[in-house]
Amino acid sequence: MNQRRLLCVSFCCLTLTAAGLELDESPAAAGEWGYRPEGAAVAVNPPGFSWRPVKGALGYVLQVAADADFKRLAYSREGLRFSAHCPPMPFDAGTYYWRYAATDAEGARTAWSRVRPFVVDADAVAFPLPEHEELVRRMPDDHPRLFFRPQDVPRLRELAQDVLADRYKDLVAHADKILASPPDTTEPPKYPKEVSRAKTPAAWRKIWWGNRRRVVAVADAAANLGFVYRLSGDEKYAYGARDLLVAMTAWDVDGSTNYRYNDEAAMPALYMTSRAYSWAYPALSAEDRAAVVKMMRARGTQAYDSLRRRHHLWRPYSSHHNRSWHFLGELAIAFYGDIPEAAQWLDYAMTVFYTAYPVWSDSDGGWHEGAAYWNSYMGRFMYWAYVARSAFDIDAFQRPFFSRVGYYGMYVMPPGARTGGFADQAILVKSSSIARLMAVFANGARNPHWKWYADQCGGGTGSGYLGFLYAAHAVGLEAKTPTDLPTSVCFRGVGIAVLNSSLVDAAHNVQVHFKSSPMGQQSHGYNANNAFLLTLGGHRAFIRSGKRDLYGSPHHRHWMFETKSDNAILVNGKGQRPHTSTSCGRIVAFETSPTVDVVAGEAGDAYDNLDRWTRRIVFFKPHAVLIHDVLDAPEPSTFEWLLHAIEHPFSIEGQTLTWAGTAGKAVVRLLEPAGLAISQTDQFETPPGDFNKIPWAEWHLTAQAPEKATHREFLTLITVNDANVGVDHEAGDPMTVELTLPDGEAQIEFGRDGFHVRAPGFE
Repeated sequence: MNQRRLLCVSFCCLTLTAAGLELDESPAAAGEWGYRPEGAAVAVNPPGFSWRPVKGALGYVLQVAADADFKRLAYSREGLRFSAHCPPMPFDAGTYYWRYAATDAEGARTAWSRVRPFVVDADAVAFPLPEHEELVRRMPDDHPRLFFRPQDVPRLRELAQDVLADRYKDLVAHADKILASPPDTTEPPKYPKEVSRAKTPAAWRKIWWGNRRRVVAVADAAANLGFVYRLSGDEKYAYGARDLLVAMTAWDVDGSTNYRYNDEAAMPALYMTSRAYSWAYPALSAEDRAAVVKMMRARGTQAYDSLRRRHHLWRPYSSHHNRSWHFLGELAIAFYGDIPEAAQWLDYAMTVFYTAYPVWSDSDGGWHEGAAYWNSYMGRFMYWAYVARSAFDIDAFQRPFFSRVGYYGMYVMPPGARTGGFADQAILVKSSSIARLMAVFANGARNPHWKWYADQCGGGTGSGYLGFLYAAHAVGLEAKTPTDLPTSVCFRGVGIAVLNSSLVDAAHNVQVHFKSSPMGQQSHGYNANNAFLLTLGGHRAFIRSGKRDLYGSPHHRHWMFETKSDNAILVNGKGQRPHTSTSCGRIVAFETSPTVDVVAGEAGDAYDNLDRWTRRIVFFKPHAVLIHDVLDAPEPSTFEWLLHAIEHPFSIEGQTLTWAGTAGKAVVRLLEPAGLAISQTDQFETPPGDFNKIPWAEWHLTAQAPEKATHREFLTLITVNDANVGVDHEAGDPMTVELTLPDGEAQIEFGRDGFHVRAPGFE
């Protein structure tokens, strides 16, 4: 049957006017997902359709046509519960148009929205969302339903006696310890009156995170016991899991673990408890099941209400909601048929997955929120990826982002790297920190590069039942060294470029990170646009400064969110608009070769007092980094060029700066303009709190141009590890630079409207 067929559900010819409903088609504001698709070619076929929710609407109608007059309908759907939808079949290649309407309680609809076009290319990845009935048909009727099916148990038992015998032995030993010494099942405490996040942050955090640990200790122990029961058949483990589950049912679901009170405590209670229920199901009496179902119905309702109240499908940038939706999905699968609302929760989770996830990414595999949150959130999402595959035969790794997700880790942190680049907490991430996740990626996607990375960094799939389940997918996968890949990469959609001289060993790598992001500075990806970092031998050298003591603390807000904390530029002492999606940049050029990398970004729109800031970076691997900045302001302004370093101060001789530390050595020559006023300090304008001091020294250097101007250019040459690099330059338009490098001569012309590089192996 032709894929462009009409698929029409319910009353397609309904023409009544919905009383009291009106479409609001105002453009998407900051933090909103927007109308999708709109104009451009889609990477996934069919695309996920998204529109602004209508207040008071009971449902929606969606139409897709091959013509703007909607005379050749390709797809039509009524009775949609959510303001987002993914069709159950792909479209033929071509140009399409879509529109939507809202319906009221009587089924009458509003006028149609405006028509929006999109393009389906022949190479778009087919990834339709199966109908609800098809999902239910694929899902096991019996338990277990999460991560593995009843028919998978014999194979898992075979692996437990063969290639995974050591892992299984550890699992049984851990289960025996749980039985011998069960976790504390008393209800976690609420905050005392004298404890608050604002006034007593350390005491508040201890209880806040401590309660999460209390929940995990009980719920994950129950899941461990349930899993060992499934593989061993020994009912003592099932009854141990049952005891822990029943103990949790005595907790007040509106108390300290309520979703609105402490979502970090509530979330593990959603998914870990669901696993324990599905895996230990035979040991639960009818009374036990009823008690667990009652508890989980309440917890699921709390999470679903929070997601819906915050309009997550339209405003999907909440970090916590970006994991709770798939935790709710696990719950829906485990309790399908037991909890009436589970069917709706499953539809919601699948709709989020197919239309509004992941939000911090691009189809190249980039991640806006940085390595720490990538590691955390992708690690948790892998639960859903493996659950969806086992329950529904849906392979998340077919999606463009997930087909490349592991390359983000490889490029940002080559093996041996001790820092994760830009964004919140990324400075604390090492290549070894992500080895486990890379192994999970490798096994799920069957990617030999990612397996090589995980092996190099000493990572298997981790311990516990998840480590066992992930390892079960690794059989037969061989590693491949990524010597067939370029050493540098650009993730354009998130505005991150990573330039490496070596992709296989951080100890021999000189690395430049560059950010100029169309996603701006929102959430945990708050670093300034056009900022850069330099790492040497896997260690930080020129850094994004500060260390988060507590999210939203004075130091976090007033230093780390601000441009002054980055290797960027201030205009009249002011930086870019902090911590907002409206403070955007974009990468306007990127080229890579074995000898030279080039990247350029534009960040003028991120300032309120600047028309243009174009930064060009040319990396002559591995010897030198040349940086050219072009700035235009609407009125005469001062310009301050900033550079931050770790451990030691800069030695300053004229406009030459020398730095040496654990990472190595770097010499910075500030070639243009002349007459810079240079100063440095090791103090923060807003220091971190006493309870979380920075354990390393940081130095903050400012080079201020000599007078106000509407147009300013900076030219900077950084040479590393005593590389013998000669330089000759001439100001003007174009500005010309000649370099004598260890492997030959290079000529660069920097014009206001473009630049050109000639170098050995690069033209």
